[in-house]
Amino acid sequence: MIDPMELMLHRTPAHLAREALSHQREQSAAPFMGPWPLPAWPRVPTRVLITADDRFFPRSFMTRVAVDRLGITPEVMPGDHCPMLSNPAELSLRVLGSSPSV
Repeated sequence: MIDPMELMLHRTPAHLAREALSHQREQSAAPFMGPWPLPAWPRVPTRVLITADDRFFPRSFMTRVAVDRLGITPEVMPGDHCPMLSNPAELSLRVLGSSPSV
């Protein structure tokens, strides 16, 4: 059996991880049932941000996907699969385009 605390939330404070898991629900299979419905990806500025310690989608896998599919080398930040819980301050800074001050 998969332990989400070990696979996805190992860098998240335990009390936040437990709270997040108490709200967990099944993910829809719809995104995996057919091809992307548009003829091309929209032409918008795109960055890829991945976390160094994601065990669900490991860094090497996500880097390969980003480079192969988007031609973008991802930015890497500390955190687990859920950086909004494990490292919210740095995630916020990076999404806004700033560098962390730490």
